[in-house]
Amino acid sequence: MLGILIPRYLTAKLGAELSVDDLVVDVELRDGRILTALVVKDGCCITGRRDGPSDAFSLLFASEDIADVRLHAFVYAHR
Repeated sequence: MLGILIPRYLTAKLGAELSVDDLVVDVELRDGRILTALVVKDGCCITGRRDGPSDAFSLLFASEDIADVRLHAFVYAHR
C-alpha cells in the first residue's frame, strides 16, 4: 500500500479503533504544523485527506516528520 507510515510508537495512541479499516486522524508535524482529517488505512498508513484525493503524494511530509497523532474530533455548533 502506498502512503506515509505512522511511526509504530504512535499507532498505540489511536487505541482500540485500530480494528476499523479506515480512520480519520489529525497529525502534528515536528515543525509545528497540524494537518487535520487525514485518512489512515490498516491502522498504520496515511493515504490522503478525507475530503481530497486518496493520494499520499499530495501530502508534503514524510514519516520521520510526524511528531504526534490523534483520532480526528468532530465539533458541531449548537443552535
